[in-house]
Amino acid sequence: MARSFSFVFLLLSVSSCGGGVSATFSAGVELEISTADFDLPDELREEGASGPMIRDLPCGPMGMCPSSPSIAITCEGGRCDPEAQTVSVPVGDVVDFDEIASGLDDGFGNIDSVEILEVDYQVSSNTLSVATSDVEIFWGPPGSVGITDSGVERLGIVPPIAPGTTGEGAVLLDAAGAAALTRHFEEVGHSYQFFASTLVDLEPGGAFPEGALQVAVRLRVRISGSLL
Repeated sequence: MARSFSFVFLLLSVSSCGGGVSATFSAGVELEISTADFDLPDELREEGASGPMIRDLPCGPMGMCPSSPSIAITCEGGRCDPEAQTVSVPVGDVVDFDEIASGLDDGFGNIDSVEILEVDYQVSSNTLSVATSDVEIFWGPPGSVGITDSGVERLGIVPPIAPGTTGEGAVLLDAAGAAALTRHFEEVGHSYQFFASTLVDLEPGGAFPEGALQVAVRLRVRISGSLL
């Protein structure tokens, strides 16, 4: 399953009071998920009443199944079943809040805190023939390379998206992960690496994977500190 991810920041507002200043902006994770590279062999494709299906194919001699370069296909319960796999990748480059603050017109001297105000998602395009599972969004310290690294925490979950549907909704925020992000900012550093992870599990008799999906996950973030 092909996928691409990017991270975009859009400044919304800046306000100051006395010697302090705060900025509220949108931080957007953009995801594209496509089945173009999810290469199931032709032996597992058949036409069904509602479109292409994954053939419920009995295992061959000695439990042998067709092979695929991108996914393991195993003999389970006497039939060939694509193995579930977790897709987990970094989202864009390291995000440095100090660098963001330095570009503000009013300018920050020091950033004291960061707060996640809310997180939502918008599905702008969806031609996928299969539903997604939960898409989990993670953050970690710079240098993290995967979601199992030390210090990486889950920020929230985009709920499953049905085939062909679009729209928007609230991301299920992980309160512990959001609080840990603030603690990291106050005690460790102001830079983060973000990740996205989802489980792909195709079943015999289900829809054959086709199409693509575009999702934007938007975080409203407020940073507070002092003026230069």
